[in-house]
Amino acid sequence: MQHPQAADEAVPTSFASTAAGGPPPPPMPPPTTAGTLSNRALHARLLRSGALDADPSAAAPLAASAANSSLPYALSLLRAHPSTFSYNTTIRSLAHGPRPHLAVALYRSMLLGPLSNPNNYTYPPLLAACARLLPASSPTAAAAPGTAVHASLFRRGLDSRDRFIGASLLSFYAAAGDLPAARQVFDASPPGQRDLPLWNSLLHAHLSQGFYTHVLRLSRQMPAADEVTLLALVSACAHLGALDTGRWAHASYARTRRSTTRNLGTALLNMYMRCGDVESAWSVFRETLDKDVRTWSVMIAGLAINGLPRDALALFAEMKNTGVDPDSITMTAVLSACAHAGMVDEGKKFLDCMPVEYRVQPTIEHYGCVVDLLGRAGQLEEALALIKAVPFQADVVLWGALLVACRVHKNVDMGEMAAMEILKLDPQHAGACVFLSNVYADAGKWDLVQGVRSSMKEHKIYKPPGSSIVELNGVVYEFLSGDRSHPQCDRIYAMLDEICKTLSLKGYKPLTKEVTFDVDEEDKEVCISQHSEKLALALGLISTTRGAVIRIVKNLRICEDCHSVMKIVSAVYDRVIVVRDRNRFHHFKNGSCSCLDYW
Repeated sequence: MQHPQAADEAVPTSFASTAAGGPPPPPMPPPTTAGTLSNRALHARLLRSGALDADPSAAAPLAASAANSSLPYALSLLRAHPSTFSYNTTIRSLAHGPRPHLAVALYRSMLLGPLSNPNNYTYPPLLAACARLLPASSPTAAAAPGTAVHASLFRRGLDSRDRFIGASLLSFYAAAGDLPAARQVFDASPPGQRDLPLWNSLLHAHLSQGFYTHVLRLSRQMPAADEVTLLALVSACAHLGALDTGRWAHASYARTRRSTTRNLGTALLNMYMRCGDVESAWSVFRETLDKDVRTWSVMIAGLAINGLPRDALALFAEMKNTGVDPDSITMTAVLSACAHAGMVDEGKKFLDCMPVEYRVQPTIEHYGCVVDLLGRAGQLEEALALIKAVPFQADVVLWGALLVACRVHKNVDMGEMAAMEILKLDPQHAGACVFLSNVYADAGKWDLVQGVRSSMKEHKIYKPPGSSIVELNGVVYEFLSGDRSHPQCDRIYAMLDEICKTLSLKGYKPLTKEVTFDVDEEDKEVCISQHSEKLALALGLISTTRGAVIRIVKNLRICEDCHSVMKIVSAVYDRVIVVRDRNRFHHFKNGSCSCLDYW
C-alpha cells in the first residue's frame, strides 16, 4: 500500500533545489529504454557533477530502476550513497516487482548496514511484499517474515503512529488469514486515525476470509464510504444473495452523482446476476459505456445460469459485432449457455473453433462444459468418450460433470465408475462418496451404505451441512436443516405444516428416497420436511406480502423434494421463488422452473 505522501518523498532534494552554496545539478536526461546502461550513464553524470556528494538520495531513482534487473548494481549504489529515502524507494520497487522476497532481504541489509533508521515510509511497501510472499495453500504458516517486520516496526514505535502502516499491517494479516490479528491492529489504532482506508482494509480483510455477513455489519458502522467500500459490500452481497442491501448500496452511491467506473459497474452487474435480479443487471449493463471483455463475460455467464441461455448466446453475437474479443472466461460462459439450452451441435462447434476463430485454447473447464452439454442431452457414452479423448489428464471437474448426468439419467453403473474415478483423484471428495451412498440406499443395499459411511468417517471425509440464506428487510437469516434458533420458530413450523397440508391436497407426496438413512417412512418425511431451504421459504412466506419475490441461497445442490415443493408453492401461493444452489439458479414461477428440471 503506497503512502499518499510518497509523492512528496519521491523527489530527491538534489533535484528539487541546489546544494547549499553549490552549483545546480545537471538536468535529468529523458527516459530511455536502454536499461542498466542508461542508469550507469546517468550515474556517471551525477558523480561528475558532484550531485551525489551534495545529496545521496539522488541515487534513489537509479537504484529503484536497476533493482529488478541488476540487483548487485542497485546494492552497490545504495552502499556507496546510503540514504533512508534511497532504501525506501528501492524496497518499494522490489515489493511490486517479480521478486518481492528481495524487498525483505534489502530491508535486512538496510538494518545491518551503516544506515539503520527506517521510517514510516519503509513499512507499507515492505508489508505488501510480505503479503505477496504468502502461499495461497497455507498463508498462516508462512507469515513469519511479516510478523518479524511487525515486531521490527513495533520496537521503533511506528505501529500506532501512522495510519498507513496500520492499514498495511491490517491488510497483511488479512492476507495471512489471521483475522483476530487484523482486528487487533484496528482496535489498537487511535480512534482519530481510523480513517476510511483503515476501515476499508478491515472490510476487505473479512471479505477475503469469507465472512460476508460481517462485511455487511461493518459497513453499517463506517463513518463514510467510497468506491473501495462499495466494491467490498457489493461482493459480499453477491455471495449472500443479499439483494436488498446491494440495491441500497447502489442507490446510496448513485445519489452522490459520482460516475460508475468499469470495475464498479462489473461488480454491480455480477451482484445483481448472483442475486437472480436479471432486469437490474440488464439496466447496469446498458448504462455501462466502457465495457471490457470482463463486463461482457459476466453478463453472458449470468444469463446462462439464470435460465436464459438463448439471450446469453445472442449477447455473445452482439459482443463480437462490437469488436470485443472473447477470452477463456467468455467461452466458458458461452459453452455453459449451450449446455443449458440443449444446443449440442452448436456447443461442439464452439469448442472446435475456439483456437482458430477466437484464439483461445480449450482448457479443462471448457471440456467440462461440453461433457455437461452431452450429459444433459443424455449422450452419456459420447460424454465418456470425450473425457477419455481430452488432451489433459481428466480431473474432478470432468468426472463430476459426468457424475451429475448419470444421476439425472439414472445410469447407476457409469455413475459408480465416475465416482470411483473422482475418488482416485481426490480420496477426500465428499460428493463422490455421497453419490455412492445414495445409489446404494436407492437399491436398499444398506450394508454398502454403511460401508461408505464408515470409510468417510475413517478418512475424516465430511459432507458440509446444508444451509440456506434468505434476506428480509435488509437482514440476512441463515438456516440449517431442522433449525429452531429463529425467534419466529413457532410461526415458521406452523407455516411448514400449512404448506404440507396444502400441497398434499394437490397430490404431492414427499420424495423420501432423498433420505439415505435406514429409518421408517414417517421419520423420513419429518426429516425431509425440515430442509433448510424449506425453512427459509416458510420465513419468506410469513414475512412478505403476496406477490413479493422470495430469494434463497443454498450452499449445496437443492434436493429433488425441495425442488418439487418450490414448484408447487410458486403456483399455489402465486409467488416467484428464486433459489441459487451450488450449481445454478432456479427461478420458480407458475409451477415450473427455469432449469427445466435438470441440475
